[in-house]
Amino acid sequence: MRWSAEKRLEFIEARLFWEGKIGRKDLTEFFRISIPQATKDIKEYIERAPKNIDYDNKSRQYIATPDFKPVLSQPSSERYLGRLKLLHKIESGTFFNGSIPSYAVMPTARRFVDTDILREILRSVRDNEAINITYQSMTSPKPKARWISPHAIGNDGSRWHVRALCHSSKIYKDFNIGRMLSINDSTPHDFDHSIDYEWHNTLEAKIEPNPQLDKYQKSLIERDYCMEDGCVIISLKAAFFYYFKLNFGFVEGYEELPPTRQQVVPVNLEELEAQATLLKSMTKKQTQKLSDDQFFA
Repeated sequence: MRWSAEKRLEFIEARLFWEGKIGRKDLTEFFRISIPQATKDIKEYIERAPKNIDYDNKSRQYIATPDFKPVLSQPSSERYLGRLKLLHKIESGTFFNGSIPSYAVMPTARRFVDTDILREILRSVRDNEAINITYQSMTSPKPKARWISPHAIGNDGSRWHVRALCHSSKIYKDFNIGRMLSINDSTPHDFDHSIDYEWHNTLEAKIEPNPQLDKYQKSLIERDYCMEDGCVIISLKAAFFYYFKLNFGFVEGYEELPPTRQQVVPVNLEELEAQATLLKSMTKKQTQKLSDDQFFA
């Protein structure tokens, strides 16, 4: 089936799971399709999962049966809340999963990203090009022009950045897209970005409840963070290790904080530090081997 048809069937199942009912009007309003098409979609779902759905003559809607079991995808609270959060961002009046509960999302400061600059960055990544940018860093009093060779973009939880080989320092860095003032020029390059070992290797960070918490508090934290056997493993790119520590508060002095404030602690932080340092060193060693002729002034 086409993606759009499969999406409508997923919509039917999601409404049955979360709302317990669905009507043809739900499909026509959300997907802007005809009533005959909506009827056809519901018929298709009935054929796939006949034990999941009944027609209620009183409400003139299809309802979920007591034996309802999802057959297309497994509903999850994470997906539901993710869609609700997305609904807040796009300011739409219709919700994939049904009626919209009264809700609010803590606002975050908008981080500026110039649309034309982002388009050029994506093109340079796609076409393997180096770009000359005017960049304002926090360590420089004035904007400077520099050449970089981007190969990926990343988000640290609050801002978007470009992962790129800096031609000036000959190392891989993260460049805040919002601080790129302009893209001045571009040219093809032949860098093999597989040498960015920090980007292409993952770290397995293990966190657990603060051991100073009592057993009831620990149990609560284990449930809150979906821990198994008293811990949870988070896989992250080595290039994100700094952001990981920052986001969880694993910075200098965190051990001295009250356990009710520092509720989770890292199990293998020293090991991760060593791995991240090694990968950074390996990456730098490879970039320093590159010929000066490959870089642009």
